[in-house]
Amino acid sequence: MQVQPTKYVGLVADLMPNIRLMQASGHFLFRYVTGPILIRKVYSWWTLIMVLMQFFAILGNLASNADDVNELTANTITTLFFTHSVTKFIYFAVNSENFYRTLGIWNQTNSHPLFAESDARYHSIALAKMRKLLVLVMATTVLSVVAWVTITFFGESVKNVLDKETNETYTVEIPRLPIKSWYPWNAMSGPAYIFSFIYQIYFLLFSMVQSNLADVMFCSWLLLACEQLQHLKGIMRPLMELSASLDTYRPNSAALFRAISAGSKSELIINEEKDPDVKDFDLSGIYSSKADWGAQFRAPSTLQTFDENGRNGNPNGLTRKQEMMVRSAIKYWVERHKHVVR
Repeated sequence: MQVQPTKYVGLVADLMPNIRLMQASGHFLFRYVTGPILIRKVYSWWTLIMVLMQFFAILGNLASNADDVNELTANTITTLFFTHSVTKFIYFAVNSENFYRTLGIWNQTNSHPLFAESDARYHSIALAKMRKLLVLVMATTVLSVVAWVTITFFGESVKNVLDKETNETYTVEIPRLPIKSWYPWNAMSGPAYIFSFIYQIYFLLFSMVQSNLADVMFCSWLLLACEQLQHLKGIMRPLMELSASLDTYRPNSAALFRAISAGSKSELIINEEKDPDVKDFDLSGIYSSKADWGAQFRAPSTLQTFDENGRNGNPNGLTRKQEMMVRSAIKYWVERHKHVVR
């Protein structure tokens, strides 16, 4: 299957360096690609198999060295560390459609003339933070792998073994590799050692990059959401001032507790007919029913009807173009930030 090159916009364009690195590290991310998808799928499955094989080798070492407490503790910590990476890799592969859906929801590119400057400013801030986060995390990941491999050549390459007959612990020489693992071949020296060493460097780099890139994507969404909230805060002030300047009808708050039926002009709640009592009060003269509970408390879905100069029923003196601007501003505010509320 061939995918044609596409120009991406919005959040997808902002996250494209992260997405490309995730695809290069073997993540099952096939939506935003160019070229044959089959090759990328084969590459992702091959990466998964290679990662799982080394992870099973770590589990094999854990199971085969469970007698000594120190070895068991160290191997358990190593196993849990890489379990975290493998779990994220598999979780993303299984739930890739949910990630596509989330990217689609957040991939907002629309703007509004009233808020274009604010939107561009906060978008640039979010984009700068995303890029800085990606660079720092990837640089730290590479340095961590280099440090992990470097310390392999320091100290003795041995492990503790418990003699069950004498109940004594003695040391045994093991291959000088970055990660203690069990292999069906002899990795002490020769080509088998070189292959095992390169294989573990590959596993270290890819597993840590896969895990950290998934975290960077989540943090990038969080950074975008925070800047969107700042954008929301920035545009709320002019919207509040605009709303305060509108001289619209405000019904009595008591109308919320009383209404008129569709075919009747009388109130649904009336005074019960009973014998006069000094403690009872007639409330019929307190409210003007049509003014307080009237049917005019229904906001029309269409624009107000007025002429080109803003007269004939428009209490704000707005022209039709201004009225459309106000309504489109409200529409923009709702559509742009409803995913943040969700």
